Amino acid sequence: MKSNLLRILAVIMAVVMITCSFAACSFGGNEDPNPTKPDNVEGPVGDDDNLFDDDENNDNAFFDDETDTTTQAPETTTQAPETTTQASSDDNSDDSDFVVDDEDSESDDSAGDSSGDASGVLGNVSGDDVIGVLNAAGYEYDAEQKIYYSTLNPWQRHFGFGDEYDIAAAYTNMRYTTLKIDFAYDGLLWRLQWWKGQYGALEGAEMGVYTKDPNDTSTTFYDCADNDHLLKMSFEYYRTVDDYNKKNMLFEREEQKHWWLTGFKFGYTVGSDKSVLKGTIEAEDEIMADGIEAGLKAVTDSKGKWNGFVESGTGTGRNYYVRNGNKFTVLWIDAGYENYQTGPISPNA
Repeated sequence: MKSNLLRILAVIMAVVMITCSFAACSFGGNEDPNPTKPDNVEGPVGDDDNLFDDDENNDNAFFDDETDTTTQAPETTTQAPETTTQASSDDNSDDSDFVVDDEDSESDDSAGDSSGDASGVLGNVSGDDVIGVLNAAGYEYDAEQKIYYSTLNPWQRHFGFGDEYDIAAAYTNMRYTTLKIDFAYDGLLWRLQWWKGQYGALEGAEMGVYTKDPNDTSTTFYDCADNDHLLKMSFEYYRTVDDYNKKNMLFEREEQKHWWLTGFKFGYTVGSDKSVLKGTIEAEDEIMADGIEAGLKAVTDSKGKWNGFVESGTGTGRNYYVRNGNKFTVLWIDAGYENYQTGPISPNA
């Protein structure tokens, strides 16, 4: 276990490397600092309850078939390195779909004007500069989707993750919603932590897998999962519930084994508690799946108030999950808490 001093230095390095790229940017201004959350909404409705579109079932009644599902963004003038080999998506799931009726979450057309265009967001900072810094910080570029994503073995993997990182990020122009799913399995304490929202001039989402020795109660830090503990994950990111219902996906990360699945794109979300992550995660076996399911239901906000996930078809809420064997599909809108409103840090919280 690396010392806390080394980890604190890692936090400082990460903050400096990422935020120096975006120093010319202020926060997007589209996020209400004290957003009013909509009332709970009914869960999945309709006859077609297949989570994924496929050749046999592409007339989902939840969505507007006339909606153009492609997200157009201005072409960047900067040539970026091509993405590394993308993992193929195994799309054989028959998990249920979700639909959310949310009158408070209309798409903000102005939010997407600068998506994928470095010069439009950063002013005098060139796209080459941004790409260079992000590459050095362990990210690569998907030219087709115009997103940055973390590699399997970036330097950050050596330093784990703790609550301190989220608190520090709040002071560096990053405002996002995060949640933690904690459980014990195979002699380790596991933490699945997810994030979505604003990262300086970027918006996006993350899904992380971490472990620690159950006897280590001296720190909130978890180790990044090693290669023997990677989990198969995927996600789709939508700016709003309205975009989700219209299938207007901003970008996706295809299913693959990872410990830190991420995607970031230039632009401004209308609010981290209004954007939507539809993701999947597959447990190693039934015992782990039971732990993940209990953790999903037990998610709390920064004050310990429950706002976890509801099993699809069993109740109302704003965050749903479907368990299909050992694989979970989740619809995440506002569970968890904003990083700038994080609660006190305590070991094994």
